[in-house]
Amino acid sequence: MRSQVWARNSVWLLPAVGAVLGAGLAGFFVVNPLDTNHWLLRGLAWRTSVQQARAGLGSVLGVVLTILSIALSLSLLVLQNIASQYSPRLLRLFMHGLGFRILIPTFVATVVYCLVGMYAFGFVEDPGVAPRPALSIAMLLLVCCGMALIFQTTSTLALVRAEQIVRQTKAYSLKVAHRLDRRRRLDVEQPLSAPAHSGTWRPVSSPSSGFVVDIDARALLRLAEARELVIHVDVVIGEPVVRGGRLGRVLSERGALEEDSPMERAVERTVLIGPWREPDRDLALGVRQLVDVAIKALSPGINDPSTAVESLDQLTVLLCELCALRQGPRVLADPEGRPRVFLPALELGDYLLLATEQISRYGAGESAVVLRLLRLAGEVGLRARREQDQRATREVLHQVRMDTESALGGSSRLPLLRRYADEVERALEHAEPLPPLPALGF
Repeated sequence: MRSQVWARNSVWLLPAVGAVLGAGLAGFFVVNPLDTNHWLLRGLAWRTSVQQARAGLGSVLGVVLTILSIALSLSLLVLQNIASQYSPRLLRLFMHGLGFRILIPTFVATVVYCLVGMYAFGFVEDPGVAPRPALSIAMLLLVCCGMALIFQTTSTLALVRAEQIVRQTKAYSLKVAHRLDRRRRLDVEQPLSAPAHSGTWRPVSSPSSGFVVDIDARALLRLAEARELVIHVDVVIGEPVVRGGRLGRVLSERGALEEDSPMERAVERTVLIGPWREPDRDLALGVRQLVDVAIKALSPGINDPSTAVESLDQLTVLLCELCALRQGPRVLADPEGRPRVFLPALELGDYLLLATEQISRYGAGESAVVLRLLRLAGEVGLRARREQDQRATREVLHQVRMDTESALGGSSRLPLLRRYADEVERALEHAEPLPPLPALGF
């Protein structure tokens, strides 16, 4: 779990892979070149002298560095635009994008290959003209750099569009939601209340400050089964913790646990804490990013309600998909059916409140935003399967109405918004399709 997070966030992993690849290619084709009659090189090895080969590698190196500087300059401009217009938290779309992950190792591999090749040709004693496969491979790498640049440029320019940004964020959040749902295959139906246990609970403290990045529920269950423990985790993924704060509590069925026992340390290792929130397991972070785009667009400095509407549309799709997935606290049991591990998790109502509360407050004066908020609550309410989730959607409807009436006062648009809110609420009561959006909502 920790190695996966490190590999994803490591700044130097991809450049290191590219450097090793470039050095390996140089070892095959420059330091110890293959026979030019080899099937890989047949017809590809250029006939040049050592000086011409070194000059060719130097020219390729110069072209690659120039292209890289152009690519980085363009990327920085796009990143600045994303951070200022939408949200700094959306920069992960660029950093974790496929274009960036292809561009960097390709260019590093080419640069290292050219440098090693130029160095190695200085020790070649043959001054004559001979087949030099090194130059042909350098040209092939140059073509790969051009293709990587084109791919990365098109991917980066696509992020300038608000529609593309919110759609990518929604799509990524849906992948996280389905990944978290697959983790629940071993879960049991949560009892109404945790079974009472006699004994002394030992608190488990956080070893560091930061955010809860992930919780290894299977490791907790294996530990609880092997040591006959009952483990309650008190934090959720994405929650901030302080060093020494309580992560959970442990009860041993074999007897009282000693303070600072190895079992407590083992429980601590299953809760991964990092310096920032990770999008791979934190569904609430994806919802928060879509909300950030909407409230940033509604700020007086930007004043772009259309982007807020687009963000609400994607939030509607995301929350409707969540209605079909399991949400809420988790309970894992041993093979005998005894509950061993209890994990808290956000409910559908929590995500609904997170998605609407701030947008309703800041966008209550925009009719299109209000209509989309009402539609969001209605769509989720029609698909919610539990009574508590349906009740949460009605509470959101009432809150949006209150915020709208407070913001618009005696506006002529208020009767239309009230009428649409009444129609949505009536549709929820009778489980009927929602009314069509008025023209003001487009």
